[in-house]
Amino acid sequence: MFLECVLTLMSIFVWKNLSSACQDKCQQASTLRLMWKLILILYMMLAHGSYTSNFLLNRTEPTFLGTISYLCLGAHVQMCTFLVIAKAVNFVIRLWKKRPLKDDHTAILAIVYVLSITSYGYYKVCEPPIVKNVTIPLKNLRHSLDGFTITLLSDIHIGPTVGKKQLAVAVDITNNLQSDIVVIDGDLVDGLVSQLRDAVQPLRNIRSKHGIFYVTGNHEYYTMDVENWMETIKELGVQVLHNTNVKVPADKADDNSLCFIGTDDIEADRIRYENHGMKLDTAIKGCSEEQRTILIAHQPKAAKIALQSINKIDLILCGHTHGGQKFPYIISSYLINPFYAGLYQHGDTFIYVSMGTYYWGFPMRIGTQHEITKITLVAV
Repeated sequence: MFLECVLTLMSIFVWKNLSSACQDKCQQASTLRLMWKLILILYMMLAHGSYTSNFLLNRTEPTFLGTISYLCLGAHVQMCTFLVIAKAVNFVIRLWKKRPLKDDHTAILAIVYVLSITSYGYYKVCEPPIVKNVTIPLKNLRHSLDGFTITLLSDIHIGPTVGKKQLAVAVDITNNLQSDIVVIDGDLVDGLVSQLRDAVQPLRNIRSKHGIFYVTGNHEYYTMDVENWMETIKELGVQVLHNTNVKVPADKADDNSLCFIGTDDIEADRIRYENHGMKLDTAIKGCSEEQRTILIAHQPKAAKIALQSINKIDLILCGHTHGGQKFPYIISSYLINPFYAGLYQHGDTFIYVSMGTYYWGFPMRIGTQHEITKITLVAV
């Protein structure tokens, strides 16, 4: 309801600025004026209906209606952003007592910009994820673990605009990397198991030397179907780290192994999801002081919580931000997250934040890139 209210305000703003575009030049063409208004209404109706796609249009593969409605939502955000900036520029021009752009010219520029940027953003998400290679030097890492590799997947968002074929592409890329382990760092799905069970089947084809590990993201809790998802993911051969840890390699002594710690997403704490929540002290129990510890936690805010705790953690793997996915969300994503994207160091602890394997909702990437990350640990 809150989101629809925001969208309504955006729609009113767009309608006031665009519904009368070129009206003076089209005074004799009432049919054209009517058609333009009908196009605007249809475009805004699709944008408003995008969120219902998560409930009504979740299929094994994305539907045309779900994709086009989320594209309209993305275009709506871009349109409002452009018009706000144009209004601000015109205001400054007036302050300098210069001649501002005419409303018709502004409207035409807005339409050209939105069509261009939406097409570009859609083109970018149609490309497969890039492979980003990251080397992380861990203090006191045993030489037997020097060169240990982790493939990090995050924010796949199987749902109305991401489907089985895209997941299969990510799995093929992952398998070609031949990493020691594979980590799925939350926000795997945007729907119920009953809707998306077939869409996640490619996960059973992931290959790694020492296992595949998964933790929840905030979107798993929005589905209100977390328990069923955990069972389904286990059936696919993926180990769920539900405030637990695992030794890797399992057959090695503590001083020649890593302790991977997985915590539930902090959103479970906020919404008070029963028997879930970030319980780092519980999750880390059993890790030896001789082991290097690697925390898998979906949100960078969880990384900040971990850094403020008394627990010794060598590396934290996160996702969630998408790098903002597109302008203007890039700005807000940078400002509200303690770690935005890429590699950070805090004392002896490293934090890596993935921009996401795919994307949420609107199939657009502007100024960001979806990625599969291959992390190589090196001894120093």
